[in-house]
Amino acid sequence: MIEMLARRTAALLLVLLAAVVPVVAAARLSAWENELAGRKSVEPLGIADVAVIGTLLWGIILVGLWWHWRRTTMWPVWSRWASATGLFAAFFECVQLAGDRGRPVALAVWLGLAVLCWALGEAVRLVLTRPVTPRLIASKLEIPFPLRGLKARLCVRADRLVLDSLASRRKRSRDVAAVPWTTLRSIELVEVDQEMTCSVFVFSATKVGNVRRFDVPPGPALHVIGTARELLVPVTEQLGRVVVEAVRQRSAGVELDESPLTEEDWCRQSGVPRYDTTIYSEQLRRNEKVANYATDKRPYVLGVIGTFLLMPLVMLCGTALSVITGSAYLQKQFKVFDGVIDPIWVATLGVGSIVFLYLLNGFVIQGFVSSMKFQDYIEAFPEAPAPPPKTGTVPGSGKKRKKR
Repeated sequence: MIEMLARRTAALLLVLLAAVVPVVAAARLSAWENELAGRKSVEPLGIADVAVIGTLLWGIILVGLWWHWRRTTMWPVWSRWASATGLFAAFFECVQLAGDRGRPVALAVWLGLAVLCWALGEAVRLVLTRPVTPRLIASKLEIPFPLRGLKARLCVRADRLVLDSLASRRKRSRDVAAVPWTTLRSIELVEVDQEMTCSVFVFSATKVGNVRRFDVPPGPALHVIGTARELLVPVTEQLGRVVVEAVRQRSAGVELDESPLTEEDWCRQSGVPRYDTTIYSEQLRRNEKVANYATDKRPYVLGVIGTFLLMPLVMLCGTALSVITGSAYLQKQFKVFDGVIDPIWVATLGVGSIVFLYLLNGFVIQGFVSSMKFQDYIEAFPEAPAPPPKTGTVPGSGKKRKKR
């Protein structure tokens, strides 16, 4: 308990540092640019001014950290987003210093700042997940493990074993395949004698699943058998033993779900319509583009809509902060004249914030929650179409062992 609290506290401090350092740097760069320009009547960009710019973003980051409280692989991502506000402001100041004031060293300063923020994100990951101690294994925190020769990671979560993106390191936050403890039949460390290919079938709402393939080089590998899923993932021998121990401890005592899962069940429970197989076959025959469901899609449009719907609330917060901080720059931006707020302006923003928050809940928040619940379900239980005969892609294929 104390170890987990210490890990999370250290990680939160690093995220805070990643947010604060570029903001302070942007304010100092603005003061330097103002000094070189010799402007005595213009107030340089201050720390409070930059902080107001990131009000919306930091609010989203706090919600994201709360949402991914146990998803340690997402903490570095949120850490880097926390740096975005300060890096954005610092970039424009550095461009002005390099272009208008003849100080190209400012660009090197910005690059160093970006590298520092990236390194802080890596430090967040290391603090949360390394070293892998018995207390960490006994906790519910996600533990990521690198795979031998693959870009993907194998993540041991509180309730499942997850294989993330196989194609790109940038998409690691999206799962490719998962085996929940309720469907896990066995996991063991085996030795692969010759190179082979492992195929992962992902749900597509059609009779033909989306296929992800990856090569398994000779050497140690984890052989995972689930209800409708079989994986062979290359690892080092040391990491393989740690993963097996973590899975056995976290899956101990979980009741196995023996009921068969059909494609119709998945479509009905997830809410995704099942495409007509006749139309699907006809589209394939005519070499037309087939519309199917991609489990790794990202609802970016919700972010755009959410940003628009939060603008009245951001303006209201900016108006309040401009009065509290006394910043002349902020008061000019948010229509506060001589420290006096226009009541009609505040009332308009207040009503707009309430209405837009109602729309935000209906069109964005509920849609995002439904999308995440569906994603969690569909990645855990994808139906694997029957492989071609004698493929030999996975050793021991078809053997079902109920004991772990």
